[in-house]
Amino acid sequence: MKHTKVNKVLLIQPWISDFAAYNLWIRPLGLYRLAEFLWQRGVSVEILDCLSNTPAPGKFKRKIVKPPSILKDFPRHFACYGISKDEFLRLLKRAYPFDAVLISTLMSYWYHGTKWVVDILRREFNDIKIGIGGIYTTLWPNHAKKIFPTEKIFCGPIEKISIEMCNFLGINPKPKREFKPWYELGLHDGLPYASIRTALGCPFSCTYCASRIVSGRFKPKNWEEVFNEIKFLVTNGVKDICFYDDALLVGFSKRLKPVLERVLRNDLEVNFHTPNGLHARFLTKEVAKLMKATGFKTIRLSLETVDKKRQVETGGKVSNDDFLRAVENLFNAGIDPKDIRVYLLVGLPGQDLEEVKKGVDFVKSLGIKASLAEFSPIPGTLEWKRLEQKGLVYKDMDPILTNNTVFFRLFCPYESKALEELLRYSKTS
Repeated sequence: MKHTKVNKVLLIQPWISDFAAYNLWIRPLGLYRLAEFLWQRGVSVEILDCLSNTPAPGKFKRKIVKPPSILKDFPRHFACYGISKDEFLRLLKRAYPFDAVLISTLMSYWYHGTKWVVDILRREFNDIKIGIGGIYTTLWPNHAKKIFPTEKIFCGPIEKISIEMCNFLGINPKPKREFKPWYELGLHDGLPYASIRTALGCPFSCTYCASRIVSGRFKPKNWEEVFNEIKFLVTNGVKDICFYDDALLVGFSKRLKPVLERVLRNDLEVNFHTPNGLHARFLTKEVAKLMKATGFKTIRLSLETVDKKRQVETGGKVSNDDFLRAVENLFNAGIDPKDIRVYLLVGLPGQDLEEVKKGVDFVKSLGIKASLAEFSPIPGTLEWKRLEQKGLVYKDMDPILTNNTVFFRLFCPYESKALEELLRYSKTS
């Protein structure tokens, strides 16, 4: 069935394909922005979210599947996380008719979930227009074009690919309607939790992060837009809202502060969560007090390492003194230590387990818990280049080998018993 004029586009968030997956308030934020863009240009939109209807925080439903051949001997169960195939087909048929499908991608090593979606679409609708964009296609464009030879591949944020996308869909790039935010387009699915961003991108350049490559330059939203989104969601039954910003506290007085002040002024009852990790440098006494007053329940701080030299080498976004002040401010504001966790990286190039243990001990000494985040190399970052020089990564490798579970266990030079002991130690009080 060939379509010459696109009137309706189905937007799909695909399944997760991994050895483990946990729902920390995941929502299709990229598809929301895309929906706003398309609707403004006269296109009808609908979202099919393969990860919807999962309690948060909580485990996704999973179905164990055959692993990719490159990992056939890897000692973990490979699985599809999200709704069942039958449910997907039911939602797909309910959404029809549509003239084109656009699919988002999240982690690069989840591309098998996208392939499962494409395979079903090709079987059910044969020659329908399909476009794929997001993190995977932006970071691994050549691999994506190889895996998806009949699909259109988009690389970069919507601002970069807007003309290319309009040409693909056969629509005029000039807006036909006044802008409307995603939640006014009937796209909120009624779940009691939501995720939002107050800005795109990040002003920092950490050596292990690709935020700038994926999201472009740091671009904050107007604080009134952010508050209106929160107000709508809470008024419509949302009890938990997650901030998925890369730099939530940057420019606090002009960005997040007026939002939280209006939350208090309007008596909005909501729990806020920050699973991405906050910059300790910006967590002042004022910030901590407002966080306490407005119901922040999940507070994650980014420390990454206590090694001062490595802190500087990886971007200099935090120091031990910054971190100590932030924790003190949270405690003095009355934040429950149980609501605070600290991210420490393990597996950075050149990092030994003793350095990680020192970080765990440092965090524990403050009465809070550390969460060890397994390092995963990302193309385009400085850490990738360092590993490339050592021959551990290469541009034509399968992205699934950069999965943190896989890369960490296959390529990091740690003795497995010592590593497992450290992982257990980090989880104890």
